[in-house]
Amino acid sequence: MSSVIVRNVAKYLPKTVKNREEMRTHFASVGAQVDSLFDVGGRENHPYIEDYRKETSVTMATKACEVLLEKEGLSLQDVQGFFFVSDAPEYTVPSNAITIVNALGDGNDGAVKFVMDLNQNCTGLLSSFDMVSAYMKTRKDLKRCVLVSVFNSTHISHKEDPATYGFLTDGSSALLLEKIDQGGKGILDSDTLIGSDGWELMSFPSAGYSKVFKEETSLRERTLRWDVGPAGWIPDKYMEVLPGLLERNGLTESDVDYFICSQFHEGLVKRTCELMNSTMDKWLFVSRSYGYAGNASPGFAFEEGLRSGKFTEGKTIVWFSFGAGYTLSALLYRF
Repeated sequence: MSSVIVRNVAKYLPKTVKNREEMRTHFASVGAQVDSLFDVGGRENHPYIEDYRKETSVTMATKACEVLLEKEGLSLQDVQGFFFVSDAPEYTVPSNAITIVNALGDGNDGAVKFVMDLNQNCTGLLSSFDMVSAYMKTRKDLKRCVLVSVFNSTHISHKEDPATYGFLTDGSSALLLEKIDQGGKGILDSDTLIGSDGWELMSFPSAGYSKVFKEETSLRERTLRWDVGPAGWIPDKYMEVLPGLLERNGLTESDVDYFICSQFHEGLVKRTCELMNSTMDKWLFVSRSYGYAGNASPGFAFEEGLRSGKFTEGKTIVWFSFGAGYTLSALLYRF
């Protein structure tokens, strides 16, 4: 029996980092404030693309992939699949994945057998890992695949909107997935929860693609719209999934070594920890350092677990996130 494991993780963050004071000054000029958002969400540093002409979703993803391959001493010849995950892609034609393959290898030399673009908003990395892992097990020719996630909030947010431009950031994380001839590792189980009643609270483009290129469509209607409301109900949704995921695998909270929670909101992390009767030393939250780059952020937390030495052989983690719509994805993973 085979398993698909995360061999390594890498990230890329834009060089421009705006701190809380800089964001406070920016929004004061338009009569808005962000301190309360930063406090409850857990924010200090905010990496942002400074020049859209030089950095895009594709360039950030490519750089994360370059770092990942360099870490492992691999080249494009050693990878059979590339999967690109984003809700802020640079292109719909061609696939962003094929543009990254081209950038990494100056054209596809035949080693890469499969490319695809995927999206499920903030849960995109987790749901894609789940699907790609299953797909790799059915394809004998896919031994190594790169799953790269990226969020580009600067390009799609209105600069006067504190909920989007002030709360969301930019960055990319890349996972090297490898199929090994050993069972009981990688994703042991997964679960999802879907509630479409909240689909209208967030949209990009706000007006929809059918209207985005029309002259009468304003700039704000072309950017990301987020009608922020109370979020205190989200931990209750986690509790509809997490205990059951553990129970059906014969586990309890004490059997989990670490939780990689959604990096969106520190207050919600703490509340979910309480509901799980857990302790915060087991919950990885890194958005104070890296901001919140949507689907890429769970990868930042996973890399922190590897870098710090927390994730070692035999450790069990629960990895979960929450996205617009709403969607909830949770993975049970063993090293």
